[in-house]
Amino acid sequence: MKKLITVILFLSIATFAYSQENRDTLDASRITADAIKARNTTQTGLTVLDGSKFNKGFAFLSSPDVIKTLQMLPGVSAGTELLSGLFVHGGTGYDNLYLLDGAPMYQVSHLAGLFSSFNPEMVDQLDFYKSGFPARYGGRLSSVVDVKTRTGNMEEYHGSFSIGLIDGSFQFEGPIKKGKTSFNIGLRRSWLDLVTIPTFAIINRNSPGDKSTMSYNFWDANAGITHIFNNKHKLFFNFYAGDDRLTIKESFDNKYYPSYNDEWERNISNFNIKVTWGNIVSSMRLESRINDNLLSELTAYYSLNRSLMSFEDSERFGDNLNISYSDESFNRSNVHDIGLKSDFNWTSHHSHHIRFGGSYQYHIYRVARGMNMITNDPEGEDMNYSEEDKADYDGHEASVYIEDEFAPTDWFSLNAGLRYALFGVKGRVYNRFEPRVALRFRCGNLLTIKASYTEMNQFNHQVAANYLDLPTNTWMPSTSVVPPMFSRQVAGGFYFKLPHSLVLNIEGWWKTMDNLIEYVGSNSMFPPLTEWESSFTTGRGRSYGAEFEFAWRRPRVDLTLYYTLSWSQRNFEHIYKFWYPDRYDNRHKITISGSYQLTKRIDLFAAWHYHSGNRLTVATLAGENLIGFDDMGNPVYSSSYYYDSPNNMKLPDYHRLDLGFNFKKTTKRGNESIWNLSFYNIYCRMNPMMAYVQQKNGKYVGKSMGFIPIIPSFSYKLKF
Repeated sequence: MKKLITVILFLSIATFAYSQENRDTLDASRITADAIKARNTTQTGLTVLDGSKFNKGFAFLSSPDVIKTLQMLPGVSAGTELLSGLFVHGGTGYDNLYLLDGAPMYQVSHLAGLFSSFNPEMVDQLDFYKSGFPARYGGRLSSVVDVKTRTGNMEEYHGSFSIGLIDGSFQFEGPIKKGKTSFNIGLRRSWLDLVTIPTFAIINRNSPGDKSTMSYNFWDANAGITHIFNNKHKLFFNFYAGDDRLTIKESFDNKYYPSYNDEWERNISNFNIKVTWGNIVSSMRLESRINDNLLSELTAYYSLNRSLMSFEDSERFGDNLNISYSDESFNRSNVHDIGLKSDFNWTSHHSHHIRFGGSYQYHIYRVARGMNMITNDPEGEDMNYSEEDKADYDGHEASVYIEDEFAPTDWFSLNAGLRYALFGVKGRVYNRFEPRVALRFRCGNLLTIKASYTEMNQFNHQVAANYLDLPTNTWMPSTSVVPPMFSRQVAGGFYFKLPHSLVLNIEGWWKTMDNLIEYVGSNSMFPPLTEWESSFTTGRGRSYGAEFEFAWRRPRVDLTLYYTLSWSQRNFEHIYKFWYPDRYDNRHKITISGSYQLTKRIDLFAAWHYHSGNRLTVATLAGENLIGFDDMGNPVYSSSYYYDSPNNMKLPDYHRLDLGFNFKKTTKRGNESIWNLSFYNIYCRMNPMMAYVQQKNGKYVGKSMGFIPIIPSFSYKLKF
């Protein structure tokens, strides 16, 4: 471990020292452009989106969202409706590597997933990998979401302001010193609390004895500074902070009739819930041009994911309210990442583009849970009970990699790489080699054939008792008992560039996953901390299928059809000895989206979404047994149930249509203003989100329920 860290630091320092002694007339943007071009033409499963993509089209609640844009792509399941789930090629949802300017993020959603943590006003480019991962990426199984924020304008001041149905944002950029230093800041905040607080105040006026309040808000902030030392060195500093706060308070002042006397007594009770969660991410990157062929990047970063949930329950009753009871509990989870990485881009020959480097991350996991109960009874026995449970882990993760983009001819290119990853935790050290290879064959100007093979390891596990992305979930490292997760994936496809601006892409994949974990404990919300390893069982997963993309893209019209045919399965022998479908095993998924510029001032956007229903586990009726007779002599039966297999019930298929309009106008001062009008689920299909079994006319039938109707929204945006 120490030798590997020493090598990484030595490479970083040597690169910077060497760069001081060399002259270079090559523009840095040329190397970057060549790298992006090579990446796009060789790797499978890669989608590159620029920031403008997120500010167009339909937007839920008129707020564009990065993750919801990715959910539309083939091979991706969105999970639960409206939430920011990302289940890629049969993944678990927590096996996606999210990078913000090179720093990892663990939790990327606001409002339990209604919005993602990425401010679209600040996004410059996003690289999304579903397969064919280059060797420079590692640490997760299923996907890479690499987000780069915009640098500020070096010459002029620009900005934007937007206000929507439940949130607003502000972005401003410009030079600190023209041509040398610039800044870019972005702020977002919701104002649901400005609606819920007065609403509950009105409700409470009609209930003098009972009062309830609820407040929720989220905010996030991005800030970036770019400084150009000279034509060889650039420094980038980026900072992100986000926070969600939910508060629920209930108080009751009532009278009750106790069983031990004939007089009414008073009862006062209070119940409070406070939940906070969020991220802090900061990174500093030094970009240096060493010579005409070599570019280096040295990045240091810090990332914090935090959550805290607390409960307070108190009650007073009895004569003169002299008996009191209080119960306080909390659940806290913090994950810190401190990292350093060094990356090199070397164009040693016109047919070779070599990347190599290394990284080190220090993971700090701090999870705690506690409770305190106090009872005061003058006529009985006082009680004071408290307990606290905590789990502290320190993990060391290091890696080195090398990859070569070899393109000897125009019709053939090869990206071959190897990554070595090491993870150390108390009592165990894991070593993993991860080979990566991608091939591209160009058959004329109309057809390109690609294939790839990748292996990935993940040393972090999300410990959760449910499938939702909630603050109750915690992250834990691989230990001597819980091994790292591991995946292999083979992918390949045909990519056609057809006449008349038509595009047809067909990709297929086969992926296996080992050492997945599944909760088998009894607590439905909080898994145990010190015994969490024994509350989970390990198993396998596999996913395979094909993706289709057919598009017609013109300057004013963009029409796209995505179709996915897939299978996603699990095998946990402790739960069920055979393979069974995953919760989000959606056999078919179709997305049809389009945009049309009606006039210079009016844009129209539409998207129709369809996928096979998600799956649930429901009981199967085994039979009825006679257990006795009632007072009238009628027989009384008891129904017995069993679970024949996990996820044995498929919900009805899901589909909806979204529409959006942008109305543009130029103000008197020459600025652009945009009104957005959006309709989510315009034909108001109540898509099922849950199901249950009930008895009706002597038969047991399944029932499903949906909750999300049509949701209209609007927003206003001003660019200046």
